[in-house]
Amino acid sequence: MPRISDKVATAVYRITQESLTNVARHSGASRVDVFLRADDGALLLTVEDDGRGFDPDRLGESGGLGVIGMRERASLIGGTLSIGSRPGGGVRIDLNVPLDVAQGEPA
Repeated sequence: MPRISDKVATAVYRITQESLTNVARHSGASRVDVFLRADDGALLLTVEDDGRGFDPDRLGESGGLGVIGMRERASLIGGTLSIGSRPGGGVRIDLNVPLDVAQGEPA
């Protein structure tokens, strides 16, 4: 794993923390997988559970401040955050940060 800036490391940690908090509070999952890797010029974080899932179109209806915070953190480090789910099908959160940005180099 390449060295990344402290700012990016903190954001990745907080996004992971919020993702796992959401799994514990809302999913009813029996399993959650967390993957962090560098691949194709990007730092990639995936958090995936086997819980009850939800309708992504209704994400904003339940408050979702944690998700808003994760999206803001991703944006502040030059990354993108995507959330995939379906009722009964678990949740997958993907963070993608270009490695040049993650390492503190100009884009």
